[in-house]
This record gives sequence, structure tokens and C-alpha cells, in this order.
Amino acid sequence: MIAISKDAVQIKIDMLGGFAVVFNGTLVTEHLKSSSKLSRLLQYLIIHRHKTVSQEELIDILYKSDFESDPGSAVRTMVSRARSALVKGGLPVAGEIILAKNNGYIWSRAFGCAVDSEEFEELCKKAESSADNEKKLGLLMQAASLYKGDFLPDSSAELWAMPLVRRYRSMYINCVYSALELLTEAGRNKEAEDICLKALRIDPFDEAILEYHLRILIALGKNTEAHDEYKRMEIMYYDVLGVNFSESLRSLYKYISHPVIKEGITLEDLLTEWVEGADSPGAYYCDLSVFKTLYQVEARSLSRSGKSAFIVRFETKHEPGTKNGDVMAKLGTAIPGCLRTGDLFTRSGPNQYMLMLHNLTYEHCKTVISRILYTLDAKYLPKVIGTSIKPVKPIV
Repeated sequence: MIAISKDAVQIKIDMLGGFAVVFNGTLVTEHLKSSSKLSRLLQYLIIHRHKTVSQEELIDILYKSDFESDPGSAVRTMVSRARSALVKGGLPVAGEIILAKNNGYIWSRAFGCAVDSEEFEELCKKAESSADNEKKLGLLMQAASLYKGDFLPDSSAELWAMPLVRRYRSMYINCVYSALELLTEAGRNKEAEDICLKALRIDPFDEAILEYHLRILIALGKNTEAHDEYKRMEIMYYDVLGVNFSESLRSLYKYISHPVIKEGITLEDLLTEWVEGADSPGAYYCDLSVFKTLYQVEARSLSRSGKSAFIVRFETKHEPGTKNGDVMAKLGTAIPGCLRTGDLFTRSGPNQYMLMLHNLTYEHCKTVISRILYTLDAKYLPKVIGTSIKPVKPIV
């Protein structure tokens, strides 16, 4: 066997977004993918490499739910298998890295070892203590680039890993907040957009980052993308969390939907731009706050015109064997195709759609409801979807 100097051994360990041990550019943990116990053993030893991990600790994390007649022997076998797997993967000094000590085991600190989660934490701490905004931003950007995903996702349900998952996620989100604040202040919107996109892939339900992203898209002149992003995320919030956006986000949507008129534009050009920028002909979908405003306009108009308007509500019910998100998605597809140009509809809650129908009778509204229900699969008919009709009350 060729002797290798300890000083020459540089091991790179990834724990953010997945687990990997790399030696001299070679992934040496490839042979561990088929055994979650081997991976957990190595992960635990690496995380706690500042101390000797007792055999009892390893028995607890590896065999807490499995029956073993001789768990101590099982742990020794597992350690031997881990060493062999690392050697097979290309790490010849594995026997000198995982050491038996005081009725336990320790990952030797005698070899050079770089762990991405520890580097990430160190960068975050340096950034937090820096008074120089330019230096601080550089550190934050480095930290954000290191965070490829949550800490040890395959082991995230383990009791010993849960606090670390939450801790590193919290550090990452705070890192993103600070970086976005400095980037937007400096007008570096493209870099800020990239950070937002990555952060929203990791945590799509962080409203603060979503709001940053929408404002950045607006600053970059991407109002259409901002509008589409808002609608897509609004539906996701309804379907997954069953909640509405915050007032701050809803107010931002009003700006996205009603952009500032450019200085010097003629009335003819303005009207042409509005028509060309409109959605395809048919029923108009709008945000709930816009729907409320248009309802109030309609109510004032009715007092003068004497015409009629009705509000129709569709509400899905939770029934065994059905998924609310599936039913709402089908409704969202069916409703616009069954309405006229000029009719309005909105999603008013996690399990509700509301329609505003003009110049129809009560019986005509019932016909519209029947037409919408008819387009759905039989299993989603009235048993799962409730409906109601109310006239718009004129405001005198």
C-alpha cells in the first residue's frame, strides 16, 4: 500500500442539499446510496467529529426501531462496512479516518476536511459582524451560493438532524433577506432576481422573498412576469396552505395590474396599449381585491341603470376520496369557458370561486351553474361542489 501523508489528504464533504464525500475530486460515497444506515453513520460521525461518539449513541440512531439481538456487534459490523465502502469508492485512508476509541468511534480530525455547512455558517457569522456593506454583501453572496438545499434532506426526519435542518434553513433565509436588501439598494436587480429564484425553489412559501421577487421584476420592467408569478403563487398558497396572501402582497398586485401611465403618451396609444395588453377575450379573472372594487362600481351603476347583476359562489366540500386542489383546478379551468366576455370571476378562498354575472335573471344564473358543472367529471358534481346565488345590491 502506498503511504499517504495526512497533510496531503483533503476531503470535501457536502451536507447542504445532499450528502457527499469527495476525495481528490472523486465521489467516494457512491457505494453508500443503497444503505441509509451507512450514510447516517458517516453523517453522525462527521457532524460530531469533535468528540468520541459512544457505541450506545450509534445503536440509538441506527437501530432505534429495529430489533437486533446483539446491537453492539451490529454497530461494529456497520463501521467496518463503512470503511470498506469508502475505500472501494476511492478513499484509501478510510481505516485511519474512522477510529475506534473508548468504546466508541470518532472521525479523525488529523486529516484535512472541509464541510460545506460549517463553511456556510462561518460566512454568515462573518457577514453579520461586518460593518462594511460591500464586504458584507460579498460574504452573503458566497454563503447563499454554498446553500444548495436543506441540510441532509435524506436524514431530515431523524431527531438528531431536525434542529440542524431548521437552524441552517433559518440562517439561509436571513442571509437571503440581508443580501436582497443590499442588492436592491445598490440597484443590482439581476443578481437579486437570481437569488430570489433560488430561494423560492428552496422555500416557495416565504412571502417576504416572494414580495422582493415581484418588486424586482417590476424594477426590471417585467410586469407581465410579475403578474404571472403572483397568480401562480396565489393558487399554490390556496391549494397547499389554504390561506390568502398578506395585505402587502395584495396591494402590490394592484400596482402590477395597473401600471403607471408613461409621460407624454397619447390617449389613442394608451387605449391601444390597454387592448393589446389585455387577456384573451372571454370572462375576466381578477384578484379578490379587484373583484371587490368592481363589485362596488357595479352596485353604484345598477342604481342608475335599473339592470341586474348576480354573484354566484362555487364552494368545494371535503369528501372522502377527493382532493380539494384537484376539484379547484378543474373548476378554475371550467369557469372561464362557460362565461361571456365581460363576466368576472375570482378565487375568493382556498375552496371558493365567485362569479359576477351581468344582465341575467336568477334562472339564467342557474343555467350557467349547470353548464359549468356539466363540464366537470361526474365524480365532482353537486355532492362535492356547493353553489349559491345572490343579487348585487344597488348602492344609492
